[in-house]
Amino acid sequence: MRYRVAIAMLLMLLIVLPVMYLPAAPAPERAYAILDIGPPPEGMTAAEYCKDTINRLSHIDSGVLWVTGIQPEVGKLPSVARSKDVHPWLEKNIRVMRQNGERRLRLTFQAGGHAEQVVILTTLLRVYRHTPRLWVAGHIEIQEESLRLDEDCVAILEIFQSRARRGEPQRPDRVEGDRQAINNLRNNRIPAGRAEIARLKQITVVKWAK
Repeated sequence: MRYRVAIAMLLMLLIVLPVMYLPAAPAPERAYAILDIGPPPEGMTAAEYCKDTINRLSHIDSGVLWVTGIQPEVGKLPSVARSKDVHPWLEKNIRVMRQNGERRLRLTFQAGGHAEQVVILTTLLRVYRHTPRLWVAGHIEIQEESLRLDEDCVAILEIFQSRARRGEPQRPDRVEGDRQAINNLRNNRIPAGRAEIARLKQITVVKWAK
């Protein structure tokens, strides 16, 4: 009888022990996103532009993170609902780091659940890319409108120039001023505007948080 009990206990140990020592399930990977910030604007090095973008994405006073905090989808998050002021919490937990050089940035969020991190990172990137008149990506629309105005200005000035060539009365200083303005627009401002639009359009999210 004693042998049967001992054998039964041994069998139980053989079953239970492997289960007890199974490795713990790995923690889910923190949500992350990858942003390609494009080439630097004229007058900035790639390193300066990268540092400036990191600062704008990770500090409240830049505006981007502040606007992210007031978006409805962020306000509904459980972690945010428990906070009296979401902005210090966002600033404390956002991480923006270089990834393989000066153009790509890796964004993570250190607090909240995985789903909350996805919402915060997604909202932050959408604010950065699509809010007009506040930061870089919204500046595309401003640049395109400015380019259209410059091209319209050239067309109007050329009308006055053609009238002067036909012998219609024009002030000499006005004719020369218009000619210089046309040259400046055609040779400087319009090409610079097109180059800036092309640069801004290279800013893209390589990987959205999931």
